[in-house]
Amino acid sequence: MMSRRLLLLLAMLSAVVLIAAACGEEDVVEDVAPDVAEDDYDISDQPDDAAARFVTPSDGDTVSSPVRFEMEADGVEIVPAGPRALGEAHFHILVDLDCADEGEFLPGPGDEAEEQGYYHFGDGSSEAELELEPGTYDLCLQLADGVHAAFGETDTIEITVE
Repeated sequence: MMSRRLLLLLAMLSAVVLIAAACGEEDVVEDVAPDVAEDDYDISDQPDDAAARFVTPSDGDTVSSPVRFEMEADGVEIVPAGPRALGEAHFHILVDLDCADEGEFLPGPGDEAEEQGYYHFGDGSSEAELELEPGTYDLCLQLADGVHAAFGETDTIEITVE
């Protein structure tokens, strides 16, 4: 006779298989492997006027920590990260890093990414606060599609944190 744990595990595994089958194999692969793009999607098809910009702070500002950021975009709608869609994006702030090239994948959320200087706003937010130590920082505001592929015009500023 099977134990309750084994039966529960088998039931959960069966549910996962049924969900995967209902979604279709291509959808499941897209969710777990962002480098596998849909056949009809190309990052270069994103709007030509897509651009990110810092509203605050401004280039050259001296600020205190936590640093409050307001971000805006032109040519795209800012939405939570998810499936790739033309005309949709979310923000990434890169601290003391070069802006990414079109199509380059940016690290998603996580402590390790933030330690490297990648801050991800996959919840679709346009405002944020970052704890930054005193010093001077070069910042890049970057748009990314649902699976974190960079596109559009970037905005770069330098700030000093006291």
